[in-house]
Amino acid sequence: MTESDDLALQTLLDVRQEIAPELDPELLRACYEIQRQHQFNPERSQPSVAMERLIDEAVDKLVLGTDSK
Repeated sequence: MTESDDLALQTLLDVRQEIAPELDPELLRACYEIQRQHQFNPERSQPSVAMERLIDEAVDKLVLGTDSK
């Protein structure tokens, strides 16, 4: 499935544009991809850890002006 075919992602991006245009669309895409990859995984800690890491990196990038990769 391509990104353009993914109605859920497209809806998130459209809503982001309306209510939080300052939110980086790449961050939203990355969050969505983590959730999509783990949606049927019974171990909920894996996506939580991945989301926390992704958000921490985004915050560090904004606050410190660094890329922690």
